[in-house]
Amino acid sequence: MSFKKSVGWANLSINPIKGKCKGGCWYCYYSGERGMLNRFKIDPQIRLDMRAFWTLPKKPSKIFLCSTHELFGDWIPKDWRDEIFETIEACPQHTFQILTKMPENIDRPMPDNCWLGVSITGAGDQERMAYLSGIKAKTKFISWEPLLANPLPRGWRIPKCVNWTIIGKLSGHGKKHDPEKWWIKNIVKECKQSGIPIFLKNNLIPVMGEEYVMKYRGFPKE
Repeated sequence: MSFKKSVGWANLSINPIKGKCKGGCWYCYYSGERGMLNRFKIDPQIRLDMRAFWTLPKKPSKIFLCSTHELFGDWIPKDWRDEIFETIEACPQHTFQILTKMPENIDRPMPDNCWLGVSITGAGDQERMAYLSGIKAKTKFISWEPLLANPLPRGWRIPKCVNWTIIGKLSGHGKKHDPEKWWIKNIVKECKQSGIPIFLKNNLIPVMGEEYVMKYRGFPKE
């Protein structure tokens, strides 16, 4: 299955930071316990490889940046990020989509062609949303993936600065970690009330049904 078909919200992914991420997410498809890095004995040394940008298409595209690593991890040298963001600004025809679990480490405003998002798996990650309000970015979003627990306990609200939301489940681990339907419906309800476009990933079809999932394929206004 192609990246575009499996992810849906991006055209391709590039990873200028190689090696095993120190984020410690057990479920990570790349650096996790059952991830590709271990299964295929990929070099775990963390390193910068700017050749990842050499493969960018000429056609304007949505590019998921650092899908296998945490760009804002405190183990990543600042000069690596400097070089990456200089390259992003040099490619204004493309839209670079960045997800982070460590928004507290963001050290700069985002270029206009960069969408910035935080990953939330449940209520324990909710504080990440608050950081979005204080960060300069033209487009801000939340990725509720993998959705492992109730993400919106009573009293929590999505910040007004959020322009988009993605929802998906954990893949490759069977049904044991599937989200409850009402978790997803609560997020959808909250987003609809706030006018936030919603993108439901294909991996939610077994949980919510194809008709429901296909209703929500929205993108932020550019």
